[in-house]
Amino acid sequence: MKRKVVLILIALLFFIVHSEAQRKTKHPMPKVRKRAAAPLVQPVSDKTAAEWNAIHRTYAAKKYQLKDSWELVSYYDYSVTGNENSLEELQNMKIQILGDSFLYLNGKKIKVCRTDRDPFMYERDALYYPYLKDYFALRSINISKSVPVLLIQSSANEIYSDMLEYIYTGEYLVLYHNNIAGIFKYVRRSGQGLPSLDAKLEYTQADMYKDVKKEMSSKRAREYNIRPYKGKLRACMGKSISHINGIGGFYFVKLPNYKSFPIFVAYNCNEDDEFLIYTYKNGMIDDDNNINILAFSSYNDIKEDFAIFTDGTIYVRTVEGKKTSIDVYRINDDGDFYRLE
Repeated sequence: MKRKVVLILIALLFFIVHSEAQRKTKHPMPKVRKRAAAPLVQPVSDKTAAEWNAIHRTYAAKKYQLKDSWELVSYYDYSVTGNENSLEELQNMKIQILGDSFLYLNGKKIKVCRTDRDPFMYERDALYYPYLKDYFALRSINISKSVPVLLIQSSANEIYSDMLEYIYTGEYLVLYHNNIAGIFKYVRRSGQGLPSLDAKLEYTQADMYKDVKKEMSSKRAREYNIRPYKGKLRACMGKSISHINGIGGFYFVKLPNYKSFPIFVAYNCNEDDEFLIYTYKNGMIDDDNNINILAFSSYNDIKEDFAIFTDGTIYVRTVEGKKTSIDVYRINDDGDFYRLE
């Protein structure tokens, strides 16, 4: 009885931490809500290995124009009411920075210069600064002693800026819009590799369902030594750290490394069957860097499944009514996921 109570408390804590992170990040977070008694594994349709291999051959043969990009990975909303339109505007922002001298926002050219600011002004006036300071600290970036910024030189207007400047670390850029601080990350795509025709199918959603029922019961789990991860994982969620493991309805498996990064797949069976794929870097998994797959939903007719290949290519197949689409993801040299387009 005591063990059951402890597991419930841990699952509740994990839910609270994820709920707080969900408010600040664009990534969907695992949902933890007790449901009526049901089988652990939900029956869903799955593509066979031959079908996934055919999909891989098709996409490996395509031509891609890979360009680095700035992606909104997290945000802090300090408005009193909902701000969905402003968030969507930030999500659709096209960003380019040339030599720390010119910033382009949706094609608008802004002359800037790079400098450092005393943090006093941010501590006094910026409601979002405590969040950013903790967020960057967890990613080994210190903005508590000096704040690196791009200072606007060509305009007196706040063009998605605060105090006519943008916090800019080289890897991250912060834009501001209607009381939302949007955190953008520079994601490398160019020169990061393409799907290989020689790659083998490594793991699928169907494999994980089998392995949840019985450890290493799937053929590919045995072939690639994919086992349940029973230790604790350090998980970064926005500005906070949590230590999680495969209890409370979460089941983790560890896949072989790709580009020196261990790959973890989490199965959340608390409500709708949800899968999350992470890379492990800097001693943790990061909820701002994952691929989210919803096998089925209680709220719509969307169904998804995934397949991972040995060359680091990840396919997510989405079926919505009669419409089917496939998204293709890769992992760059920084351990970041990006979508091939």
